[in-house]
Amino acid sequence: MMMRKRFGIALVVAAAAAIAGDVPAVAQAGSSAADGLKRQIERRFDVLPLRDGLALRPKSATHGVRSIELTGGTIAIDGAPATGADVRDKLGADAELVLRLSYLDADARRAMFGPSDTTHTAPPTSSPGAPEAPETPEAPPAPAPPRTRHSDARVRIGGSVTVDADETVSDVVVIGGTARVMGEVDGDLVVIGGAAYLGPHAEVRKDVTVIGGTLSRDPGAHVGGRVNDVGPGANLRGWRFGRLPFNRTFLFGSVWGGLFAFVSTLCYLAALCLFGFLVVLIDRGYVERVAARAAAEPIKAGVVGLLAQLLFIPLLVVTILVLVITIIGIPLLVLVPFAVLALVVFFFVGFTAVAYRIGGLVTARTGSVANPYVTAVVGILVVMSPLIVGRILGIGGPILLPLTLPVLLIGFLAEYLAWTVGFGAVALNRFDRRTG
Repeated sequence: MMMRKRFGIALVVAAAAAIAGDVPAVAQAGSSAADGLKRQIERRFDVLPLRDGLALRPKSATHGVRSIELTGGTIAIDGAPATGADVRDKLGADAELVLRLSYLDADARRAMFGPSDTTHTAPPTSSPGAPEAPETPEAPPAPAPPRTRHSDARVRIGGSVTVDADETVSDVVVIGGTARVMGEVDGDLVVIGGAAYLGPHAEVRKDVTVIGGTLSRDPGAHVGGRVNDVGPGANLRGWRFGRLPFNRTFLFGSVWGGLFAFVSTLCYLAALCLFGFLVVLIDRGYVERVAARAAAEPIKAGVVGLLAQLLFIPLLVVTILVLVITIIGIPLLVLVPFAVLALVVFFFVGFTAVAYRIGGLVTARTGSVANPYVTAVVGILVVMSPLIVGRILGIGGPILLPLTLPVLLIGFLAEYLAWTVGFGAVALNRFDRRTG
């Protein structure tokens, strides 16, 4: 009986010793993992401890994110609360580091990035002259999965295209949407008026062209050709016009809304007068020829201008697709923004020419001196006068609303006719061999 008791006591003591020996090993493994996470975070972000959390500022501006705040169990990106999907969408490859950090409790994050306490540190284990121990090397990043799926070119208008990590696509073209490349694009990647994101294992063998959009590229992404980023970054996908504060109630249902609309119209009128002045200054003779064509053939010019407006977007899309399909035409995509800018300039010239013609009729009746700049400004004021009167009536608020809306409608129609006829006259004058 005594032997059994002694044997049992010996087993208990041995088990306790084994557990006690494993505790430091477990703690050491946890500490090593925490140190690895800390080094990865500090390599990618500037860390600022807060009273109740942490603030991370990306060292690379490729994702367009300024700050990430971790408070308690929540994540905020640039001050807006974010879900796990939002974090992955906005941070790309860095999202896993931020999510792993968010899984830790507040004490663990404070211990990881809080200020070190130098008054209660353990004594150094090595002499001052001894060499420092080398840092533990980080684990290499996970290799890219094999590309087992292959597909033809993908073209999307107003949507998104995603190339998965195990996928190879010949070409990708997105207009007004988002292209997310996590795998391989064997040809070219073209995004117009949207966003392009290249993940850590992304590989584009030829050129990446982004026109009027945004490009986010992970440092691990590889591009075999050139990167063409043309025009200001503006993502046309996902605009929310309904959230604007200046809705119909604000613009037409209150005095402040009417006053705001009136001031905005005055600023718009001033810009039109300035552009008209510049157009006349640059080439007064051309303006007079376009004005004469608009006066001689107003209906024909209006039809041409209307057709140009209706066909502009389809022709632009078809032109872009043709340039993309023909490999030799891809470098010409950089000229698309300049073509759109030229079209806008033609519209301004046509509008100024119509206003110049109207201003000439007014000054001829009043017997004023025919100064070309004054003539253009007077014509612009006459064209815009119904809209200005409507804005003045709009200051009265809901009381004058039944009178305001018809006057505004007349003003919009008068301005639209001036723009349309003017552009048509520019087109007729340009392609007429006798006057072009």
